[in-house]
Amino acid sequence: MKKILKSAIIFVLSLFTFVSCNEDNYKLETEFSQLGELLSPSSGEQLVLDIENGSNVEFTWSQSTSVDGGLVIYEVLFDEEGGDFSEPISSFLSKGNGGGTNLDLQQVYLNIAASKGGIQQLESGNIIWTVRATSSFNQTLYDDVGTINITRPEGLAVFPDYMYIYGSATEGADTANGVAFKQISSRLPYDNIEPGVFESITKLKTGEFFIVNTNDPNAPDLTTFYVNSEGKIRQSDTPTSISIEEGVYRIRMNLAKSTISYELMEDLELYILANQITKANFQYIGNHTFEATDGYFDFLTPGAPEAPSWLGWEEERYKFKYLLDGTVSYIGSYHNDALNASLVPGFDGYGGRPNGGEPEGYFSVFFLGPDAGYWQGAYKFSDAYNGKAFTCRMIFDPKADEYYHEFSLN
Repeated sequence: MKKILKSAIIFVLSLFTFVSCNEDNYKLETEFSQLGELLSPSSGEQLVLDIENGSNVEFTWSQSTSVDGGLVIYEVLFDEEGGDFSEPISSFLSKGNGGGTNLDLQQVYLNIAASKGGIQQLESGNIIWTVRATSSFNQTLYDDVGTINITRPEGLAVFPDYMYIYGSATEGADTANGVAFKQISSRLPYDNIEPGVFESITKLKTGEFFIVNTNDPNAPDLTTFYVNSEGKIRQSDTPTSISIEEGVYRIRMNLAKSTISYELMEDLELYILANQITKANFQYIGNHTFEATDGYFDFLTPGAPEAPSWLGWEEERYKFKYLLDGTVSYIGSYHNDALNASLVPGFDGYGGRPNGGEPEGYFSVFFLGPDAGYWQGAYKFSDAYNGKAFTCRMIFDPKADEYYHEFSLN
C-alpha cells in the first residue's frame, strides 16, 4: 500500500512539474517575422483631384507575416507632412475588411485628408501615408512612408453641421429662419452616398434663394454661396435665381463636388403590403412635414373583402410609396423582408405590433429606393388603430436623429 501511495505522489509531482515547465516555456507570439513594403502610389507622385469625374486611387503594399502565422489586418494611415502617425488625420481599413493588401480610395476621401493636412482649395501640397499592420495584440507601422503631392479642386472638404437656404423661393424668409439641410450617409446596404451630401425635404417655387453655412446672422464664419449657370455651388453673396414647378423637393447639395439636385416628391401614400391598397393620402403642410388625415384600416382577416386569397392570418403590415421625379419609389423601416432583423446598423429587428414594447426608433423612416423588396421596410399597425380613423404625419426633420412618422386617432 505504501509503495502504491509513494508511486502516486511521484506521478502527481511529475505532472505538476511538466505543466509548470510548459507554462514557463509557453509564450504568445505577437511579433512580425516580416514587415511588408509600400508599393503604390510611388513616393512623390502628383495627384490632381477631380472628385466629380476622376477614378479611385489605389494604394498597394506587400504583405506582412506574423511570427505565429495568425491573421494580419491592415490600415492605411494619412498624416500631414512631418507627422508621425500617432494621431493620423485619416485612416481606412484595406479591402476585405482589413485583410487585403490594397485600398481603392475614392478621391473625395483624399480631398478630405488633404484639407485636414492643411492644403487649401485650388492649391497643392504634400501629405504622407503608411500602413499599420495588426496581429493579435500587436500593432506595427511599416518602415516606409510615402509622400503624395495633391492638388485640391474647388469645393469644401470639411463640412459644417448643417447648411441652410432662404429667400423668396423657399420656406425661409431670412438667415435666422433658413431651411436646414443635414449631412446624410449610406444607411442601407445598397446606398452609395459620399461624404459632403446635405439633404432637405422642403417646398420650392420660382424665385431666389441664398445658401449659407449657419442660421446665425451674426456668426463670424457666416459664408454665403450661390448656384452658377453651370449648376456649381460657388462662394458669393449673389442670390440664386430658380424657375421651377412649385412643389415639395428632395434637395441634395454635394458640397464635395459643388453640385445640387432637385427631385420632385409627389403622391405620398400609406399602403397595405398584402393587398397593395392605399389607406392614407398625404399632403405637405410645411416645415418638412407631410400629413394624412383620412387614414382608416380594418386589419385583414381570411375571407375579408379586401383580403388576398392566400391570406391565412390577421395581417396589418404597411409602408409608404410616392413618386420621385415621376418614378414610383418607397419609404419604409429598417427591417428586412422577414421583419426579424435590421438592414440599418444600430437598430433592432422587431416582428411584433408596436403596442408599447417596440424598440426605440421603430417609427424611423428611410428612403428605400424604387427597387425595394415587396416586404422590405414593413411596419405593423398598433392594435389601437384597428378599425379606427387616424391621422399620420411623416416628419423629415433635419435636426432629428432620424426622419420618422407618427400616428394619432381622429
